[in-house]
Amino acid sequence: MTCYINGVIHTMLHEKEMYHQLVVENGIIVNVGDALDLSSCDQIIDLKGAHLYPGFVDAHLHLLGYGEHLATPNLSACTNKQMVFQHLDQFRGSAYLFAQGYLDQGITAEELEIRYPGQIMLLRHNDFHGLTLSKAALNHFHVSDDTGILKELKAQHVLDLIPKKTKQSLMMMLEKAMDSLYQYGITGGHSDDLFYYNGFDETYAVFEDVMKKKPFRTHLLMHHEVIDDYIKSKKLWGIQSPYLELGAVKMFYDGTMSSQTALMKDPYKTTKDNGEVVMGKDHFTEVLLKARSYGLPVAVHVIGDLGLDEVVDLLHTYPPKEGLMDRIIHAPWMMHETLAKMKGRPMTFDIQPPFLASDLPRAYQLFSKAPDAHFPWKTYLNHQLILSGSSDAPVENPNPLLGIRDAIFRRSRVDHQVYQKEEALSAFEAIKLYTTTAHAQSLITPRGYIKKGYLADFTVLDQAIEHMEEEAFSKPHVVMTIIDNKIVYRRD
Repeated sequence: MTCYINGVIHTMLHEKEMYHQLVVENGIIVNVGDALDLSSCDQIIDLKGAHLYPGFVDAHLHLLGYGEHLATPNLSACTNKQMVFQHLDQFRGSAYLFAQGYLDQGITAEELEIRYPGQIMLLRHNDFHGLTLSKAALNHFHVSDDTGILKELKAQHVLDLIPKKTKQSLMMMLEKAMDSLYQYGITGGHSDDLFYYNGFDETYAVFEDVMKKKPFRTHLLMHHEVIDDYIKSKKLWGIQSPYLELGAVKMFYDGTMSSQTALMKDPYKTTKDNGEVVMGKDHFTEVLLKARSYGLPVAVHVIGDLGLDEVVDLLHTYPPKEGLMDRIIHAPWMMHETLAKMKGRPMTFDIQPPFLASDLPRAYQLFSKAPDAHFPWKTYLNHQLILSGSSDAPVENPNPLLGIRDAIFRRSRVDHQVYQKEEALSAFEAIKLYTTTAHAQSLITPRGYIKKGYLADFTVLDQAIEHMEEEAFSKPHVVMTIIDNKIVYRRD
């Protein structure tokens, strides 16, 4: 038995329910309280006054994408053209450059050719729905485009032409991602990776092999392009091992705000259109029916308010198998009439609080008319919708403390203003996004509370989140990360 003592243990069952001792056996919590009998404990972990919570979980990210992000030139800190060029100047003369995290500044292929003549350069947009290519790259990949700024399917076509990474490289990327996430107190994540690299079978094998060495509770979504590969693999849906499970079919209804392809009720100010259904509505419905034919739930990327309304209608017309729930990914904008349609439906919502901090007020500059509801998290909770917190890393920093902060304070990182304070969550509600309701779609259970019979996945911090000041959230507070009662990270 392992006994945790001298800490403040936040059960998350009730806001003020806290204890000071915890006993674990074989990776399962067997007792929590005060003045417990610790005589049978063969390992004592002194928390030294630290605060222990159920393990943090990111409900929507890209583990391999995040690992690649950590190992690739990154432009996410570049907020104007000059900063982008200053960063790219470091790679002047290199024959080939692939950079991530580029916030589209309107840089064209012509501008890249003038500054970096003959260099093959690919700048992947921070929303992962676009690419900017140099003239040499356009020629190399045989793409005809005057600007070099590619969106959605055209960008994906180029990504598909990039040579695949070795299995060893993918394993190193995954391990790098996990080591970084441990430092943020993250014990598990729901990830979309099985299409973008070396195909379903090899990418699945990468996860399987790494999980044998490093614990991380991993839930893998299955991109709609690999459904046939999944069926051919004859793998059963659901739990694969104590650290790995296969989940819903990932689908895309619309695009993104930054590319002005999210499907909105009112047209964008500059493009004069409403965005797009990136798969086409007929094909989306066809894939949805295919998933249903195999008894599978779906996880739908949708950002626009009109897109959300149409997706909710489609999922109502073609519901999941009884006992399963679909998941909506993003849903930052909403039409008033959509709310009643969502209540009581078998669906959960993977929200990204950091999107508010990075998207506002920029998004308002794109709209011809403001949507009815803006990142309406309190409204969602008040209507009994199930929300799980996430980062969409590497799109955003995966640190859950930043997501909790943004859910509580709703302050833009762009102009430092607070937006729709009435939609702010309480600290307890925000913590639950990443500890308790983060498990709304988890299959390896029970998790998310400090309670007898629950799995021993813990995040230990040097402060109580509930009492942290806004500026404190950006500082490092993780003391230990514990998965299956194994300490995978300990702060020096």
